[in-house]
Amino acid sequence: MRVILGASTVSKTGQVNQKFGVYKSVCCGFEIVISKGAIFPYCPDHLRHITTWKLLADEDMTQIDGKKGLKSKEAA
Repeated sequence: MRVILGASTVSKTGQVNQKFGVYKSVCCGFEIVISKGAIFPYCPDHLRHITTWKLLADEDMTQIDGKKGLKSKEAA
């Protein structure tokens, strides 16, 4: 079950992710980065319960290291 509430997407443990991004567990706020096509896990702090994951709005994953641009190094 994937539910869209306004601008946020909500998924549960065991579902296939449809959108790459940062997701936060509803139970305790644990955050994960999950790629498209990956299976949503259980929250590591609440392994006995199905976890609801909420997509954080407008997370820019192109600047993971906090820099404006990512430069590749030349091969030696």
